[in-house]
Amino acid sequence: MRSVLYCRPGLFLSLLTVSVLFLSSGFAARAQDELVVADQKGQQKAVFEASGANRDLPYRIRWVEFEAAAPLLQALGAGAVDTGIAGDSPFFFAWGAGLPVKAVYVVPPRGGGHATAVVAPSGSAITSAAQLSGKRIATGRGSVGHLLLLRLIGTGAIPAPAPRIVFLQPAQAKAALDTGRVDAWSTWEPYVSLETAGRHGHVVADAAGLMPNNSFLVATVTALRDRRALLADFYGRVSRAYVWGRAHPEEYARILAQQTGLPEEVASSVARQLIASPVPVSEAVEDAERTTVETCREAGLITSSMPVSQAFDRVEAVGGPLP
Repeated sequence: MRSVLYCRPGLFLSLLTVSVLFLSSGFAARAQDELVVADQKGQQKAVFEASGANRDLPYRIRWVEFEAAAPLLQALGAGAVDTGIAGDSPFFFAWGAGLPVKAVYVVPPRGGGHATAVVAPSGSAITSAAQLSGKRIATGRGSVGHLLLLRLIGTGAIPAPAPRIVFLQPAQAKAALDTGRVDAWSTWEPYVSLETAGRHGHVVADAAGLMPNNSFLVATVTALRDRRALLADFYGRVSRAYVWGRAHPEEYARILAQQTGLPEEVASSVARQLIASPVPVSEAVEDAERTTVETCREAGLITSSMPVSQAFDRVEAVGGPLP
């Protein structure tokens, strides 16, 4: 695994320090009756509004858009946003680097882990994990795509020589794949569907059976202390919105396409892959995520020895049917 490039937690904190002033300056004056919510590619906002979960809100929600979990978590660490959704690997990477964040609700995988996958472009001869040996693969540093590659290498699915991992954010990774500067892209939804449904690429290997594939609703320690009642109401609405989304995937896909500009066939694929109802974090979730944390520690992504249990804070969502 010598050719694999690993991330240093100190680098994550350095990147965070650079962005703190910019991120926090725009949100420092927010009111106590406002939640600033980080979203990835508009997916959470789309299901929230399509379901009607935003009706009769007793507080204001300000949505902030991110293309991936890493900058989203940087914003959380800077205190620029209160809560957001992130995959397990980038969350633990951020938490292990000392960011003041906690996972509050788990969004379990739907579809057996297919929402995280290594994709190859149309016309590529790469069709199996074994063929990724020695290839150039793009992914986000500390992302679920990065974790998938580490697991494929660690289990021997990708034999030696290890692939060369090129760390890029999604827009740059997609451009690199389209122009042939990398051979494959280890990514997540909606980018898996964007490449496979939208551009007729194909899945080489996915995360089924290799990792927990959980996402988390994450909040800052400050928000958990000062806006706990707002968070409880918001998480309850989000949970019920996702229940609605599972029952109305076509309507969700239509709103998602309208709000994000994703092609309709991509939005429909995302709706099928991602809509799963958030639930409170359980001991079973903690146990499963120890595999994620240990994989990150072995790769040098996490140096902290804090127990996994300290990464969670359970907020009881306000229940009841949608208004």
